[in-house]
Amino acid sequence: METKRTLISVVIPNYNRAETVGQAIDSILKQRVNAEVEIIIGDDCSTDNAREVLLKFKEQYPGIIHLIFHEENIGLGANWATCIKACRGKYICNCDNDDYWHNPEKLQIQLDYMEAHADSNVLITNHRTHNRTTGEIIEKKAYIDRSIPLVDAIMRGHTSWCNATIMYRASFLFSHLNLEDFIKYRFTLQDWNAWALISPWTDFDFIPDSTATFGIETTSITRPESYEKLASRMLREKDTYLYVCNHLPSKYHYSATDAEWDRYKNDLLLSMAFRRFDYKNARVFSRKANAYNKKRRFASNPISFYSYCFLARIKRFVKKH
Repeated sequence: METKRTLISVVIPNYNRAETVGQAIDSILKQRVNAEVEIIIGDDCSTDNAREVLLKFKEQYPGIIHLIFHEENIGLGANWATCIKACRGKYICNCDNDDYWHNPEKLQIQLDYMEAHADSNVLITNHRTHNRTTGEIIEKKAYIDRSIPLVDAIMRGHTSWCNATIMYRASFLFSHLNLEDFIKYRFTLQDWNAWALISPWTDFDFIPDSTATFGIETTSITRPESYEKLASRMLREKDTYLYVCNHLPSKYHYSATDAEWDRYKNDLLLSMAFRRFDYKNARVFSRKANAYNKKRRFASNPISFYSYCFLARIKRFVKKH
């Protein structure tokens, strides 16, 4: 009698991106893995022809692809949580609609590790970035500051990895994350807040294989095109931050006062000004940014500002070549 193979669920929360979501799906279908795979795709009331693309894939792979069509826009966090609730697999993976898996052995590599380590609940890998405007692809190493507790590293931004590389043990995720709240409060995001909420209860394991590609678009929810849109995004995200702070164990206490949140928002706005070589706005945001933001002193005068910007660009060029 043939042993029933492990089921792996892959979640794609989709909104628009008709031009890239097919690549994400294809990369999952091409996985070489000794397991059954289901792909759960939630479409959040797309306004382009994404649903047509998804329905064609469903027609071709009816036993693998499962579609959830929302008739109103409920937001990324709620869409993701709805998809997670529909998962039947022992393990759950993410693949955002503008990312893809370049390593056809991704699932097998992670499955082998998780099966061999029963205490492993979250597994990440290295990844690469793909700038869809320039075509440039760069290999990236995952990073976690191990000098502080994992929850502190996540809350302070002392981590770096790609959401599309993650594999969760489903039983752990369902036990430690309130998916109904993600749906109820319609969180704007589904990544860092989920990681922060589960991090007090587990470590995040790492293997050095490069498995997934993070697609860098011209604009997205995490890469707004203007200061105004970034500030607007941060205003929406504040409720998510407050929720996380209120639901962490007491020994990991974070408070989101208006002043604290404003400093965090201005840190991000200051970074955007540096990326844009925008000295005028860098000066404005530096006065309001966190006192420990090292870019503040470089925004004190135009010579130090532009020197820093050019040096950073040279470093990136040297690193790539």
